[in-house]
Amino acid sequence: MAISFKWPILGVIVPSILIGMIGYGSHYFVFTSHLNSRDQLWFEFYLSMVWISYIIAIFKQPGSPPHGFQPNQGEWRRWCKKCKNYKPERSHHCKSCKKCVLQMDHHCPWTMNCVGHDNIAHFLRFLLWVIWTTGYVMIQLSKRAIQYYEESNLPAYLINKSEMIAVIFLLPIDFFVFATIVVLFIRCVINFFFKGMTQIEVWESERIEGQIHTERFWNQIKRNYFRLHNKELPRLTSWRNENERTNYDENDEDKDTSSTNNDINENSSVPEEFTFDDLIFPYDLGIWNNIVSNCGSPWKWILPWGGTNSSGYKFEKSGEFIEDDQLGLPWPPDGGHQENGDGGEINRGDIELQNMRRPNYRLLKKRLDPRSTMKRTEWMNDLGETLDDLGVDIDAEDTDNEELIVVGGNSNNDNDNNSAHNTTA
Repeated sequence: MAISFKWPILGVIVPSILIGMIGYGSHYFVFTSHLNSRDQLWFEFYLSMVWISYIIAIFKQPGSPPHGFQPNQGEWRRWCKKCKNYKPERSHHCKSCKKCVLQMDHHCPWTMNCVGHDNIAHFLRFLLWVIWTTGYVMIQLSKRAIQYYEESNLPAYLINKSEMIAVIFLLPIDFFVFATIVVLFIRCVINFFFKGMTQIEVWESERIEGQIHTERFWNQIKRNYFRLHNKELPRLTSWRNENERTNYDENDEDKDTSSTNNDINENSSVPEEFTFDDLIFPYDLGIWNNIVSNCGSPWKWILPWGGTNSSGYKFEKSGEFIEDDQLGLPWPPDGGHQENGDGGEINRGDIELQNMRRPNYRLLKKRLDPRSTMKRTEWMNDLGETLDDLGVDIDAEDTDNEELIVVGGNSNNDNDNNSAHNTTA
């Protein structure tokens, strides 16, 4: 769950105290006696870079869409009720910053700022400097702790008690900070570089994975596909082999069961062969391109002011998405909301499960999960995180009027929507 403070400034005060206590405490009580002048100067350089990168992460804005922004064809037209403006793809309104944020990842209470398109590189650079510096401190303090153990038989008057107390006090705190930031940094690297996703998009992907087996989800996909392409959704296929998709042997099913299942499949909106693994995330450009997209040119990575060169309004789509995506819908394909279906999904699921002689336990678990029918505003991932925990202001979203912009679209609809929003504003 996300951490929030009654007074947001505490989110900056606490890390500042930890940085100062670990850094200057270790230097004053330990390093002055056991490191030469050159090593002490290097340590002060590391500590200074932590402060510099932290200050930049606090004050560098994540970027916001310009007033009067208009989405492109084939994208979601999403209106922010609080900014009175359209939002570019991957943008969300932050409830704490009280503005729309480009490529919003999450609101960070420890920087009192959003992590978004324009400051992702600065946030990652801050984490990296913290890992490097706390790792260095941990190594040096661990050396002293090991030496204390080896010299445990010496008389007490030969041991510098203030130094020993500092080591005992600072080492576990430093290790806690180091381990916590390493976990956060790994999570960010996996999301940004290996998946090309923000934390909100990972959350959205997990929601879709938990609801992709439902009639409600696919009824919405069909509606969205027809609105964008003006034709029915074609038959979807999977790259996975049929033997890998099923957890039971169909040859073991009797004729009555097979007949019942065939009837169910014919009346179902859920594709038989299409799985979550067949969805293609449009912004995953590959590891190297993901790094450059988020952090800028390689020569900028080490510079405190280095960052991305893109605008944050328009994002390149991967070649795999352009060539192999079967849905042809912008992310998320259900638009983040699902209109009410025919209400027959629960009965269909019960019949399907009853006729499984050797049930698909993964599907069974999903059907029994109450989150499969939850609205996006209520849904939470396995960590208990909701969109609200990531900083998204749900109240700013105008989901009732969100729509797809058809290629070569209807200008009358566009004018009607613009007039309605202008009247509201």
